[in-house]
Amino acid sequence: MRVLLVSGNRERHPQSVVPLGLAYVAAAARPRHEVAITDLCWEPDPHAALARAVADFRPDAVGLALRNLDSNAYTGRESIVGAYEELVRVLRETTGAAVVLGGAGYSLQPRALAERLRPDFGIVGEAEGVLPWLLDRLAAGERPPPILRAGSDGAPGAARLDDLAAPALDLVDPRHYAQNGGTDGIQTKRGCAFTCAYCDYPDLEGRLVRMRDPEAVVDEFEARAAAPGVRCIFVVDSVFNVPPRHAEAICRSLVRRGVRIPWVSYVTPAGFSDGLAAAMAAAGCAGVEIGSDSGTEEGLKRLRKPFRLRDVEAAHRRCADHGIRDCHTFVLGAFGESADDVRRTLEFVDRVDPDVAVFMVFQEQREDVGPSMSRHREAILDLIGREAATRPGWSIPELDVRTGDEVRIPGRGRVPAGPPWLSLARFRRVAPWLAAAPAASPGTAT
Repeated sequence: MRVLLVSGNRERHPQSVVPLGLAYVAAAARPRHEVAITDLCWEPDPHAALARAVADFRPDAVGLALRNLDSNAYTGRESIVGAYEELVRVLRETTGAAVVLGGAGYSLQPRALAERLRPDFGIVGEAEGVLPWLLDRLAAGERPPPILRAGSDGAPGAARLDDLAAPALDLVDPRHYAQNGGTDGIQTKRGCAFTCAYCDYPDLEGRLVRMRDPEAVVDEFEARAAAPGVRCIFVVDSVFNVPPRHAEAICRSLVRRGVRIPWVSYVTPAGFSDGLAAAMAAAGCAGVEIGSDSGTEEGLKRLRKPFRLRDVEAAHRRCADHGIRDCHTFVLGAFGESADDVRRTLEFVDRVDPDVAVFMVFQEQREDVGPSMSRHREAILDLIGREAATRPGWSIPELDVRTGDEVRIPGRGRVPAGPPWLSLARFRRVAPWLAAAPAASPGTAT
């Protein structure tokens, strides 16, 4: 069958994201089916671009990936879901092909989104095995159930990661690398054993941590480092440093094989030893994003974080000691946390002084728990908006404070390598008065 895979994600703030998951699915389907990808991120008229892609490729099935339910500024889901509703409408008007929804966003709310968007089929969770199986069934004239999960209703279960084909990054739109600092994505494992109160990763990838062969990971590092336009790798695992032995093995192999490309990753303060920080620095790690989440012990307990404040402080010291830039994210207002409670987190951030601190106000979108938001939202936004004015390393996406390309240091006529926060981290240490930006109007989301 001919299958057109559509990346509907149009977020470019703070930077665009290479559709790595869709590239994995494309690679899995290519052995038995003809596959094309169309990426709507850069199209001024996404509806016209989608209609052209359908007319040119004449697909038998269209896979539409719904990556996010919210914008990166955390300002609500209606505009995102509404945009996908329009994309499905365009598909219905231009082709009789089966419409298949998938992606992380769909997997979090499959029943509600199936009812609203009305696809022919939806795939919950990992699709590398399920989509080729579905295409085979459709080619044989069968009609599988409308909502499919790996390992159910006859669909194959999740594959061993080392058995997956390398992602079809040859099908990725190269404009991503021009805009996003040449940042490509690599996944070294799936799954997360932690039980953080708000996190979607265990729902999407499972609680069993499945690891790739470290040498295969480094093979991919080497290949992507040589790819046109690629200047930085983002390790997209939920956390890179758990289990530590796997992370250390990758770092040792990168050093041994002389792979030279800067990279960044998510890490947790739990299990982030001095030895691992040293190994990551030696392997080219330029920065880490740390989900610190709260600056109070009570807040960490409410969020079910597997570490304490002393671990956050130790993680920052280890990054500083080994020349790794650190960006800590904080989730404010969760489960009744008030603006007065948030003040204590801000005092903690002032004391630790990470290179960058990103603040997000809590909201939940998983289907099994229902949508919820902080009831102190406006007071918290007012507080952090005012306090950020004099802290050049503070970023607030919801208030559009120090996010995106405006925080990058000019890089000789092109976007500097890596995510924007990495540029802000360098900038604020050498010229904090220039990195400072006026805060948004208190309590006002842009």
